Amino acid sequence: MTKSNTSEQVEICWQVFEASSTRILTCAMFDASDRGVELRVGYFGDSPLRSQMMPDIESARVLAQSWLDAVRAAAAEGN
Repeated sequence: MTKSNTSEQVEICWQVFEASSTRILTCAMFDASDRGVELRVGYFGDSPLRSQMMPDIESARVLAQSWLDAVRAAAAEGN
């Protein structure tokens, strides 16, 4: 997941190792100044797969957990 030149990473919410491709899926928050934080999920070096503006860190953490639950559910269905 590439970093934008205009925002700094605030926190890594979670990382999931994808064994089939040895890539790491990362969910992280980025500072969006007065607009809150931007939550992004993607692979290092790639454009984000998903991005969502959130008003604050706490609400971003709740959404990050929801995204992680969805990733885990999808992985469970694939096994």
